[in-house]
Amino acid sequence: MVRTASRLTTWLIAAIVTVSLAALADADQPRRKRRNNSSQNAAQRAAAARERQEQAAVKAAHAQIAAAKKVLAAAEVTGEGAQSKLEAALAQLRSEADQFRDAQSTARHLAKELAEVEQEILEEQKDDSPYAKTFKQVATVRMKLAHIEERIVNEPAVQAQLAGLSGVKLAETKTSILERRVEYAQSKSDFESAARELAHIRTELFQADKDWQEVAEALAQARKDEKDAEDDTRSGTTVRTASALKIKSSAEAAAVARAAIAQAEKVIKRAEQNDKNSKNQPRDTKNPPNKKNNK
Repeated sequence: MVRTASRLTTWLIAAIVTVSLAALADADQPRRKRRNNSSQNAAQRAAAARERQEQAAVKAAHAQIAAAKKVLAAAEVTGEGAQSKLEAALAQLRSEADQFRDAQSTARHLAKELAEVEQEILEEQKDDSPYAKTFKQVATVRMKLAHIEERIVNEPAVQAQLAGLSGVKLAETKTSILERRVEYAQSKSDFESAARELAHIRTELFQADKDWQEVAEALAQARKDEKDAEDDTRSGTTVRTASALKIKSSAEAAAVARAAIAQAEKVIKRAEQNDKNSKNQPRDTKNPPNKKNNK
């Protein structure tokens, strides 16, 4: 159990370091100017995120409608092979319904947005920043750990112990041998300590950033809202039920398909209305009531 926990901790730290490596690898590229106008930037970011989500939802809605129409067509088929055709059409509808549900998830889109903000924050760190310095320390310690591991594993006695092993048994034996070596254990401890410090700095950078705070708060609220209203927001309870239960008749399949079409059309109509509103709003803003309106 202790060994499993240790492996999990090491994996988590390695994941954080990998993300940090990717961010600093891009740091030599021209850094984006995120905060020329923070409030305007946040508003533009939110508007762009909403637009992307709506576009994804509309695309998924059209795909669900197309899949539902195939179910309706298959429900009309009779004779040999009719049931298999219906089941295949339903399987496709279930798949499209899952994607349709995901496309409407505000939390899903905000999570992607938060990851982009975090990437930008790390790319903005200069070479002499605490983050960059700690990253270099982690990279150095990790390289030392890798060299020690390679040297131990290549020892003739160790090679003899590992000979003929594969898969889980090979990994477990190798780990056991390495963890009994004081030099390796100390180097691993140094790496984990440095990586934890790097993770701490990352967290402080994120929490001090206004853009990150806004998106993180919005994500937390979106996740809460979606959890509280899970039965409703996982749009298409009829289609969701169809994924869990066996549909026994063509009539049941057709009912599921019609419900899926109605559900998707509602999302498309809402998007079209939002598009009309957004096109009309700039005109109203740029041309407030004037003499012409007062006549």
